[in-house]
Amino acid sequence: MHLKSIIKSIAGGKSSAHAYIVEGKAGSGRDEFIKQLSMGLECRCEDPEARPCGRCDACRQAAAGSSMDIVRMQMSGKNGYKTEDANAFSSRLDMGAYGRYLIGIIDDADSLSETVQNKLLKTLEEPRPDVILFLGTSNPDHLLSTVRSRCSTIRLQSAQDTTDEDESEKNDAIKAAAALLSGEAAFCEFREAIEKCVKTRRDALVLIDYAEEGFRERMMSGDSPAAMADRLELCEKARADIERDMDRNKALKRLRLELTGH
Repeated sequence: MHLKSIIKSIAGGKSSAHAYIVEGKAGSGRDEFIKQLSMGLECRCEDPEARPCGRCDACRQAAAGSSMDIVRMQMSGKNGYKTEDANAFSSRLDMGAYGRYLIGIIDDADSLSETVQNKLLKTLEEPRPDVILFLGTSNPDHLLSTVRSRCSTIRLQSAQDTTDEDESEKNDAIKAAAALLSGEAAFCEFREAIEKCVKTRRDALVLIDYAEEGFRERMMSGDSPAAMADRLELCEKARADIERDMDRNKALKRLRLELTGH
């Protein structure tokens, strides 16, 4: 999906996620993407398709870095964030928004220590309904699985505008395979799908990302929170196995069997 389409989708309220991991290396446009997305969320234009309009007061304040509703977690340590930084950040988010949303941004989230990440878990699990969080990172593997499972992931490298039809078709195939994980389709159909489109470890992790996004959307739509949480936990278990160099197809096939109870 093109970056502009992602911004319009989230800014227009078509996404139910309340926290996003924005993955992109330095120079990939990560900061500008988060800035444009924040503008779109704060934009007061009545037409969702036109956000961010760039003309309203909310857009201009977001662009200038003066919006009261866009809060960045401050880094007080010389080498990284401290627990007091996380506490101050969470306290501000608890106050709520002045406008449409209160946006919390954590730059270089992959530098967060395990202790600080655990401090942020409650904020990620039980945010106010008007709070949206963005975690910018170049290496999401440095984030705890408990953090990753509570966020949707946007990969800028795979989301860049492109004319590469093969890459687009591959992403569509991976997404289709993810849809088969807990569906009614026969196991052989899922096996054939992943053998066709999952060629690298990254492909397997992207497939799990798509599956987790689907389970979170089902949870927000009214499906059993406990059941969806169990499915997310199984996905994170498979992710960890793949990251520990378990055969990717074996891990995905096992995940399919666990999700369908066979």
